[in-house]
Amino acid sequence: MGVLTSRVQKMKKIQLIILLLIFQSSLFAQNILPQEDYWETQLTPLIEVNDMLRLIYNDPFKETFLNAIPAGYPMNKSVNINSFYGVRNHPIHKVLLFHRGIDLKGATGEKAIATGDGDVIEVGFKTDLGNYIKIKHCYGFESIYGHLNKILVKKGHHVKRMQIIGEVGATGTVSGPHLHYTLKKNNQYIDPFDFLFMDFERGKIGMLR
Repeated sequence: MGVLTSRVQKMKKIQLIILLLIFQSSLFAQNILPQEDYWETQLTPLIEVNDMLRLIYNDPFKETFLNAIPAGYPMNKSVNINSFYGVRNHPIHKVLLFHRGIDLKGATGEKAIATGDGDVIEVGFKTDLGNYIKIKHCYGFESIYGHLNKILVKKGHHVKRMQIIGEVGATGTVSGPHLHYTLKKNNQYIDPFDFLFMDFERGKIGMLR
């Protein structure tokens, strides 16, 4: 009887341990899967880059939302900038104008890629942008890709980060082929430069070197 009682007690302990493990796993799953996108209220109002980075890097659940942020380089190559954001002497008009984006060096036909998940809200042609694509992302972000030789998406399409959306060209008022890249946050133009070097790959979150 003593041996039988001992075995029963061991079986009960094993069952209890299994139940505790299942319970802990359930709690862990609930903790790593936020029930709602709270970045909509926390990240959306922010405009300053440092404020955004502080929120992103300090959030233990950041990998759940990162792909929706337009970050990284919109071409599959090393960063190479022809013209920066801000006041410049326009290469065609030869007057000082505010440049609301950056111009990235590229050859006709090179691929332009989406820097974040989002919905295509505009495609078309404007004199100053040439053939262009505008993508609406979460948290108040928009990205614009201009002077394209080809547009490979349509208005209403949902695109994923790193998806090819067009080809570099020289359409519109330009002096040569390049990709014009613009970022907006809450309908305000922001400098895309810092976002070019953000590496939001899963398990490798930081600034690109």
